Amino acid sequence: MSSPLSRRILIVACTLALVAVAAHVAVALWAQSEFTQPEGIVATHAFTLATEGILYYDLKDYPLTICAYMPLIYGMIAGMFKIGVPLLLAGRLINIVAMATIFFLIWKLLLLYTNDRRCGWTGLALAGIAQLLVGWGVIGRADVPAIALSLAAFYLYARHSVLGEEGLDIAAALSVLGLLFKQTALAAPAAIFLLLAFSSPKRALRFGLLVGGVGGAIVLGFNAMLNGRFFFNTVSSNLNPFALFKLQLHFEYMLATLSPLVVISALGARHVFATRGRDSLVYLLAAFAILLATACKLGSDFNYQIETAILLIVCSCLSLHSLNFFDLYSRGSKSWVTMLILPLAVFAVQNLRISTTALLERIEGEQKFRMQLKELEPFFAKPGQVLSADSNSLVHFQRRIEVEPLIYRWLVDAGQLSDKRVLEDIRDGKFQSILLFEDAFGPENSDPEFPRLPKSHMDMIRSHYRLIKRLPGAYPFDLFAYQAITYPKH
Repeated sequence: MSSPLSRRILIVACTLALVAVAAHVAVALWAQSEFTQPEGIVATHAFTLATEGILYYDLKDYPLTICAYMPLIYGMIAGMFKIGVPLLLAGRLINIVAMATIFFLIWKLLLLYTNDRRCGWTGLALAGIAQLLVGWGVIGRADVPAIALSLAAFYLYARHSVLGEEGLDIAAALSVLGLLFKQTALAAPAAIFLLLAFSSPKRALRFGLLVGGVGGAIVLGFNAMLNGRFFFNTVSSNLNPFALFKLQLHFEYMLATLSPLVVISALGARHVFATRGRDSLVYLLAAFAILLATACKLGSDFNYQIETAILLIVCSCLSLHSLNFFDLYSRGSKSWVTMLILPLAVFAVQNLRISTTALLERIEGEQKFRMQLKELEPFFAKPGQVLSADSNSLVHFQRRIEVEPLIYRWLVDAGQLSDKRVLEDIRDGKFQSILLFEDAFGPENSDPEFPRLPKSHMDMIRSHYRLIKRLPGAYPFDLFAYQAITYPKH
């Protein structure tokens, strides 16, 4: 039996989690502008697919960019757009459903491993408070749907491990679907294969062949159908430059948001490893390995930590259960185990603080975006191509990406793309307007992740375009609008 105090604490935690989730979902459904630039970019690719039937580009003509994700996220958003759902809203609805699925699976996993509802409610409270899940769970990107499918696959494996149920083939199918959202959704199938290899090598082989065979056949077939464009976009052109400072940023954020859960998971790891819950520890290590392998990539953001955060929530709850925390705390014990309420409180306070700040920034950013879009209307009302670094305006005015400056610059620098076409078109004034986050007549922004064109292109803009307007928006940097200089005919 739980004491009145422990019940009250759990009720308060779950209430805070529910309020946090509801607030993020409400703002996501209300807002009409992107929360992150990649969200807008995903939406523009889905728009091109819906209107032109094109996905994964050959870079021989516009649009000069790549589709970095696997096809399911683009296809689902495009399909919803064709039946009247706005692009950004479509992506957010997909992610909100996926986030709800993750909550449900956390609950089911914890009950499966512990049969303790207090443990399940604690997991739900931590998940609802976790900024990494709730903040990113309402953004229209591929991460959360991929993780939801991966976690569902792992849950079916866990039922096989604990209850002996036959669901491994379905787990393999879900793993493949997860990979068709995001190609780095490898942690769950890798963990399942490794765990099966120790308990039943034949089942491990079957699982591996299903995931690798079916997934490989789909990918190879898709690539052949697109004449190699699929691999070019999702693999060879998606290998962004690496920088160690990105790893440092990831660790600093993890320290700020997840370190209490790391402590709790580590303290109970030995006890958890003696139970079936050890499977979750293996999955956690696999997710962390994927994070380490990808975090150094330029362009990576904290969404790369979502799967690790979810597994830390599961493993920390399993640790609390294995250390008998819930019973000891209910009895008012003075054991050191009951002191684990402190890191839980630190986790809650820190994540709610970050979550509240992010939510207020999104509300303020939406208001700034709306003012900026009003000022941008004349630029998009004119006929002709617009070269825009601002994906939000492209989504709003339903234009495709012509050139995505950051990806384009990386491809040009890597020798994978010639810059001749764009330079000639800038020189000839082909773009009726150019919208950039950089003042062509000011100092260059040296940030390697800044969405700017190569220096040669900025020089060409200075010669053949004039700065019309500087438009403040939601980002730390303003948007600069340029129009072609009209030369008199002789």
